Amino acid sequence: MTRTVTSLDDLDLEIAVAYIALGVARSAEAHCPSAENARLVEEARASVDALLDERLATAA
Repeated sequence: MTRTVTSLDDLDLEIAVAYIALGVARSAEAHCPSAENARLVEEARASVDALLDERLATAA
């Protein structure tokens, strides 16, 4: 995934939105455990992790 982030504020916003999406995916999995929901949780977690890694690299 490639994208252009114009500022740290934009990156922080993306992190916040990705974290909310992770919460939604976890809630869906808690209410209806399935392979599909587990996959969605893992994808959302990976997205948050990638954004946090990018944020840490940018801050350095």
